[in-house]
Amino acid sequence: MIYSKARVNASYFVFLPGYKPNVGIERIDNEELRSFFKIAQKFDDGSQFVVVLHNPDGFFSSSTLLRVVEFQNELSKLSCVKNVLSIINYAFKKPYFDGSTLDREILKDPEANSFISKDGEYLLLHCTLNRNCNEDRALQEVRQLIKSYQDLRGFLFGQIVINRELFREIVHQVFVYPAIIFLVILSIFYLQTRSLKASLVSLLVPVLANLIVYGLTTLIGMELNTMTVMCVSFLIVIGSAYGLHFYNGVVRFGDRVRKEMFRPIFFSMFTTAIGFLSFLFVEITAFRQLGLMVSSGLALVFLILFTSGYELLCDERKVRRETVLLRIKSERVGRVLLIISLVLVALTFALLPKIDVGMDQASYFSKDSQVARALRILTEEFSYREPVYIMIEKDALFTVKDSEIIRSILRDLRDLDGVSSVQFPATYPIPTLVMLSRFQPVINHFVADGRTIRIVLNITEEAYRKAGRLKHKLLEIVQKYPYRFTIASAAFVVDQINSQIIESQIQSLTLSLLLIFGSVLFAFKDLSLSFAIVVPVLLTALMNFFFMALLRLRLDVATSIVASILVGLVVDYSIHLAHDMRRTKDVFVSIENVSMPILANGLGLIGGFLVLTFSRLALFKNVSLLLILGISFGVLFTLFSQPLLIKKFANKIPKQKE
Repeated sequence: MIYSKARVNASYFVFLPGYKPNVGIERIDNEELRSFFKIAQKFDDGSQFVVVLHNPDGFFSSSTLLRVVEFQNELSKLSCVKNVLSIINYAFKKPYFDGSTLDREILKDPEANSFISKDGEYLLLHCTLNRNCNEDRALQEVRQLIKSYQDLRGFLFGQIVINRELFREIVHQVFVYPAIIFLVILSIFYLQTRSLKASLVSLLVPVLANLIVYGLTTLIGMELNTMTVMCVSFLIVIGSAYGLHFYNGVVRFGDRVRKEMFRPIFFSMFTTAIGFLSFLFVEITAFRQLGLMVSSGLALVFLILFTSGYELLCDERKVRRETVLLRIKSERVGRVLLIISLVLVALTFALLPKIDVGMDQASYFSKDSQVARALRILTEEFSYREPVYIMIEKDALFTVKDSEIIRSILRDLRDLDGVSSVQFPATYPIPTLVMLSRFQPVINHFVADGRTIRIVLNITEEAYRKAGRLKHKLLEIVQKYPYRFTIASAAFVVDQINSQIIESQIQSLTLSLLLIFGSVLFAFKDLSLSFAIVVPVLLTALMNFFFMALLRLRLDVATSIVASILVGLVVDYSIHLAHDMRRTKDVFVSIENVSMPILANGLGLIGGFLVLTFSRLALFKNVSLLLILGISFGVLFTLFSQPLLIKKFANKIPKQKE
């Protein structure tokens, strides 16, 4: 009953500072969104998208053009479609389409750049939906229509198309991938424990925590988005490790497991939770939600294990532990790895400037996806990335004299670097356009009434990535003219989100490192030892950026969370090693005691995140790949180089009281 009320939001608006899930997007206190919705409401627009048509022989034959006309007419008749704008009905200065033929001179007209490619092989149909229509149903109807005109080779692109694909992947992240992750980790744990029951308990506890967390978040009105949906996989992958450590404690200590394993498991959970809780101090709401959900879920896993874990596992017989012995008496491997790590970290600082920063939802999709294919065609054939809307308002009615001023504005806009084309039917005076809008619905795309008009700019890929700079230039142009201007675009919203990424990365990573160091210092009460424990954590965080540069991954809203997560995960291994040395006073004996649990833990995490690399979205692939590489480095450093660091401080570790 509770889960039936769950809501999913695939929009990138959830990454805006100040976004609230229970408040309508139009009510968010954000200048860019206010402008966006002000124009949409004035022109009574719903969502917009483009239909890309392709013909290798071009669209100049009468038979092909008639098929396009038929398709556009059928598209316009759909109840959800408000208007369709294309070469068929756009008011060019010179008429290129006479009803059956298309003049090739259209290819030389800059105004046609947003409708037909330079070689004439691609057409764009700009579609606007009615407000408050069912977008899923609308897309389904449009796709069905495209299938019936297969000779036109049509496909879709637009924010609602991206959102729909993201929605499907969110559903997979909740139901499909966690099930596969469960089976993969179960196999890895069984190979280490030889106990099916222990392996199942280790996994079922985080599953139960997931159910509780998602039940409570649904109850209070939180929603799933591309960030919070990862909580399901994170809890299963990370939380299952605590059950494995607890079972190894049952094998080693029997009924004393709660006393002996409380500190290492608690501080492992606590430091990992700190990595996620650091997101609470970031302005992006989706970050805060993910941090709160995962950290509370991990706390639930710990609570369930220490209240019921022993009773569930006490009857498990002890199995022969075929431990992987990692006695490195020469310490040569550890020293070599330490030197390599320091060299790579030094190299990381040189590579940092080469890491691209910024969110781009289209880049979340794999290169062979329809979204990526459509984007390549739009950028390569049309120099088109995202429309920018300029709404011009006047207190009195526009006159013929105003039409001359508007033409001057259009000339200035066309000359602006980053603007690939400008749409506005300047062939007719504005008063004439107002009258035509009563009979030709397509004119309504540019004219709301006698006092309000809209110019549409199509911008290049480069301008999209520097949208903030483009907006500044646009403001410089329009401020010279005696009208009220409202400038809006999804590109400006994305640019505002991107401006928060570096700040959020620095805030969350710095805070998590400081809190984790404080927690380790509190646990071991030794400053030098605490520094030794945190060294691999710091190196892993820096190596994350080396891997990003090496793989040419962006620092975006998704990958920016990885460093803080790795900090919380990798410190667990050092804590377990240092905690065991309180008992053994011998680093090699401790390595023998904890190497297999650490290795199994690392393999479980790697195996779990490896499943997500098969996601159709590069968004989840990139996050998972960075986590896998970071965890691999952390495990290797802990098992081979960390003993060298801790050994130096071994004589300062107080003997654990019996």
